Amino acid sequence: QDVPFRCQGCGKEETWTAAQQKWWYEVAKGYVYSTAKLCRPCRTKAQARRAEARRVHLEGVARKKAAHRGD
Repeated sequence: QDVPFRCQGCGKEETWTAAQQKWWYEVAKGYVYSTAKLCRPCRTKAQARRAEARRVHLEGVARKKAAHRGD
């Protein structure tokens, strides 16, 4: 059944639909006791922020390796 929740990112009232829950639990194999916390726009922003942080980190690791090889 649909579950209402408040987005922890922006405070907007949202609904985690039964179809979304079915996908999360059955297809994505998500944790059984998990619930939705972010609306789609906030989730997209969080994913982009993590991807950028990962990119910056990997660039730093590559620079460090390149500098180490130069020694």
